[in-house]
Amino acid sequence: MNLLVAKTPTPFKIDRNFEIPSVPIVLTRILQLVDDNQASAHQLEELILHDPSLSARILKLANSALYSFRSEVKTISHAIILLGLNLVKSLTIGVSIFESFTKGLREEIGCINQLWMHSFAVGVLAQDIWTRRSNRSEGEFALLCGLLHDLGKVAFFKKDAIGYAKLFAMEKGEEDPDITTLENRQYGIDHATLGAMIAKYWGLPPEIGTVLRQHHSVLVGNLLVASVSLADQLVKQEGIGYDGDRRVTLELQNLQTSLMMDQAEFDAICQLAAGKRADVEEFFQLTL
Repeated sequence: MNLLVAKTPTPFKIDRNFEIPSVPIVLTRILQLVDDNQASAHQLEELILHDPSLSARILKLANSALYSFRSEVKTISHAIILLGLNLVKSLTIGVSIFESFTKGLREEIGCINQLWMHSFAVGVLAQDIWTRRSNRSEGEFALLCGLLHDLGKVAFFKKDAIGYAKLFAMEKGEEDPDITTLENRQYGIDHATLGAMIAKYWGLPPEIGTVLRQHHSVLVGNLLVASVSLADQLVKQEGIGYDGDRRVTLELQNLQTSLMMDQAEFDAICQLAAGKRADVEEFFQLTL
């Protein structure tokens, strides 16, 4: 009698030799504009208009409750005028990266959309936190850092959609390992390290790579990292989207101290996070 003996499946591993995805074409062109201080709004408009899906998202964002402009925004040029050139650049980069990674994925798209909602909310909140400490332009860069802080998770979805979706969607109790630990066990690398590797490979600004690598760090010495980390934790606390783990894993008081944020400002940021939930969820209902 022949018995079929089931073999133990070889675990899917991503190590430091992981083949990093090629930089999306749209991203390459946007980064060229970012590096060109003379780049015009018209050049950005032309680039966006070549991607109908991207154009639609930017227009829907401009018309969403997040910005509440008095009149309807009907053109990309009008959106750039109202939102600002740097903000539209940051949004275009974030949207193009998420869409380039998610093309062809169907069964896992619900998880990815929840991650995108979470990342978008983190970007919006990080922008507010960092603008209070710097200026509008720097705040728009913080928005980009927030949008991309979980880039490594998007790469995991692209590389192992079914396997990572199971790990991502798993409910994690207080006694269970966090998602970073689970990623290291399953792939030999976590999303923060992987995201930073991709950012470097793509030639993104070094500050973005630092945020990606350190946004789960307990000892935060970088104020931009602390801004994104605080935004990340508050968005998790408010339950806006989902990033694979509902638990707040960093001490909010430590982040508050790192940012030299008094209690009144901290309370205002918490209220802002709570207030943004409905607006972000409405925006995603319009765009998904």
